[in-house]
Amino acid sequence: MALEGRSTGSRIHVLGAGAVGLLFAAHLRQSGHPITLLLRSQALADRFSRSGGRISVVNDWARSQPSRKLLRTENNSTDMAPWLTEDIQAMSTTSLHNEKDQKLHIDKLVITTKAHDTLQAYWSVRSSLNSKSTVVLLQNGMGTYEAIQREFYPSPQQHQRELISEIPTFIIGTNANGCLRVSEDEFTTHHTAKVSCQFAVRPSLLNPPPPLPPSALDMLKALSSLPLGATITNWSDLHLQLLLKLAANAVISPVTALTGCRNGYIVPPPLNGTQQCADVGYYDSMRSYLSSACAEIAAVYARAHPHLHCELTTQAIEEYVSHIAYSSARNRSSMLQDVDAGRQTEADWINGYLVRLGQQHGVPTPVNTLLYTLVKLKEAAQYHTSYK
Repeated sequence: MALEGRSTGSRIHVLGAGAVGLLFAAHLRQSGHPITLLLRSQALADRFSRSGGRISVVNDWARSQPSRKLLRTENNSTDMAPWLTEDIQAMSTTSLHNEKDQKLHIDKLVITTKAHDTLQAYWSVRSSLNSKSTVVLLQNGMGTYEAIQREFYPSPQQHQRELISEIPTFIIGTNANGCLRVSEDEFTTHHTAKVSCQFAVRPSLLNPPPPLPPSALDMLKALSSLPLGATITNWSDLHLQLLLKLAANAVISPVTALTGCRNGYIVPPPLNGTQQCADVGYYDSMRSYLSSACAEIAAVYARAHPHLHCELTTQAIEEYVSHIAYSSARNRSSMLQDVDAGRQTEADWINGYLVRLGQQHGVPTPVNTLLYTLVKLKEAAQYHTSYK
């Protein structure tokens, strides 16, 4: 059924005001797009409005740039100084219906919540979406799109006539830019690593697939213009990148969360003749772990995605994981940050996803099962400790 009521036109709504949500909202606003942050409570929306509707971005990545002296502006400041975006609106998800119960139609929506919060977030806005809408999903791990389809649009082939006017177009994204929100009390995000992000339209489950609505074309154009290394690609290429990123997250993140170390911990430098026995044991242990974990993931992928078998070999996955660990060696994974803050991690959508995928295809996953279990135990321990 087509939605009636208020229309948002060219406005982009961003649901999720964490580090990633603030970074993308700020850059979209800087590019000239009207932005509305969808926040979890009216009190939070009011606080954001009282702050002037501003998001502050700190370009910490510039500190590591060898050519950062070239980044000076006309005022002799550098890109490391915070910059502000203004005139951003905010509203709570509970106010999507006004006092007359008139629905707000959302034309373009970017969801940047944690993976485990995505279903609840989508539920809060579902009545404002229809087939003219476009939804961008930008989460760690995999499986959120499938979970949304199962929960809200089951059996599309059997109910195609009813759902054809309800299902929005989905754009899936993967983001390698590092960012951090230091304080929950401030609408400030630290851009810690300037890398890249990719987006692709997820093929529709309807047959035949409907044409892309104007909102999808507008959203792709907006994303492609972001100064975040943004590129638009096709779904098959993005799917391969998502699987490789999932492997990197599954191998790196749990170890950092369990040890409290940064990403570079899992890729020790090559041994030389002056290193002691303790270093030799650490090196051998990490190399063995890296090989075993990547081989297990490759086995799962070979059964679940046989058409990608040549691209997702054990060697290819290990090389990709090592590259990510080296290039982000000084970073603290989001899983480690979640554990330290006593928050729920995204392990269910990373190692847990691989375990479930292995079960579906009859592939044992002892490494990922152990990692998942240990992270969940650590998560529970941190939660109980915080309430002592």
